[in-house]
Amino acid sequence: MKEHGPYVMEDDTDYFINNPWSWNKEASIVYIESPAGVGYSQCGNSTECNFTDSNSADDNLVAALNWF
Repeated sequence: MKEHGPYVMEDDTDYFINNPWSWNKEASIVYIESPAGVGYSQCGNSTECNFTDSNSADDNLVAALNWF
């Protein structure tokens, strides 16, 4: 929220102010959690969560192609 969002919290404060350099003024950002099973993403079981650089890259390609 802080670095990419519309608000920023200055050092040594406990409140947000408008971020004049927010990314959402000029661009859109798509976050892909990779590999599945990290963050909020899920995979079905432990055998499905067996990833290598190669199959993780394949999954990212499929996600990007499906997005477009």
